[in-house]
Amino acid sequence: MQVVQLMADRRDEWNHFVAQDKFFAHLQSWEWGEFKALLGWQAVRLGVEQQGRLVAGAQLLIKTMPLGLASFVYVPRGPLVDWSDYSVTTCLLEAIHQVARQQRAIFLRLEPPLENSPAAHAWLQRYNFQPYANTNQPRCTLIVDLTPGPEEMFNRLSKSTRKKVRATQNKGVQIRTGTENDLDTFLRIMESTGKRADFPIRSRDYYTHEFQLFSKAGRARLALASYEGVDVAVDMTFVFGRQAASFHGGFVSEFPHLKINHALVWDTICWASQQGCDRFDLWGIPDEIGELVAAGQPLPEDRHDGLWGVYHFKRTFSEQIVYYIGAYDYVYNPSVYRATTFATARFGSLDQVAKLADRFL
Repeated sequence: MQVVQLMADRRDEWNHFVAQDKFFAHLQSWEWGEFKALLGWQAVRLGVEQQGRLVAGAQLLIKTMPLGLASFVYVPRGPLVDWSDYSVTTCLLEAIHQVARQQRAIFLRLEPPLENSPAAHAWLQRYNFQPYANTNQPRCTLIVDLTPGPEEMFNRLSKSTRKKVRATQNKGVQIRTGTENDLDTFLRIMESTGKRADFPIRSRDYYTHEFQLFSKAGRARLALASYEGVDVAVDMTFVFGRQAASFHGGFVSEFPHLKINHALVWDTICWASQQGCDRFDLWGIPDEIGELVAAGQPLPEDRHDGLWGVYHFKRTFSEQIVYYIGAYDYVYNPSVYRATTFATARFGSLDQVAKLADRFL
């Protein structure tokens, strides 16, 4: 058993290994590392080999502070390892720690693709990781099973949902696949949605680089819904392996009677099925839902504050809830770590903290 750092000549091998994960592993794909490199991060891919075959791995995203004084290391939806296998896990983590220390990391943050359970938390704590409250990726989500095919999936939807999808189509709403020329429209609608729903959106550069890179690889689709010739809703979905996920979506508020989002999400689900996907991740519902399910508590039907309205909408397409264990940190520099985690809590994500450091340090 040995740990290797994978270089570009092993891109396909890495992606093949990553795509076998149970959950949507897009954030561990080689191209995601390339995308983050465009935004100022360094990607390092470490793999554990047994008899020449990859059995575990992690793509590390490293953000170095100005003057190279320090960094932080982030592994989104990783590492990909059987945590119950002590020898393999120890081998991989030792290699990760070595890279992190070489980079003068303040801390290492993992968001493993592990469903919430006492055993999963125990695994992380066994290796001296500590839980961190704020996650960069959605901790709770809904998964659509695509294996039945579009016709059977549509028949399985509730009568009211089928009616909304058909009604939107009958009222003249058109859905099309967009190009890079539609990114201005996409950003405008995302900004409008973010202000209305009070959630942060990414920068123009972020969305542009993301779409350009993944559409070129045949792994992204920008969908736009229009009414009377005006674009009124957008969705950006990504495919990796046999799974897909809707990362970004927004709509204008002028036409609530049209139920445009029902038709747009359904169209996107059908598109993912046509790409040969087996699962579709609706990407994000309130963490509190996962907490209630884990505690065996009923979900309230009258909650529509915050993201609860999003949950009630998304569950019309699936009720299969996945609740991850969340973020865990390994701390190398406790004093600086406290200041960094305060900034993360204040500004919302590691990306925002990285931008702040670039600007003021």
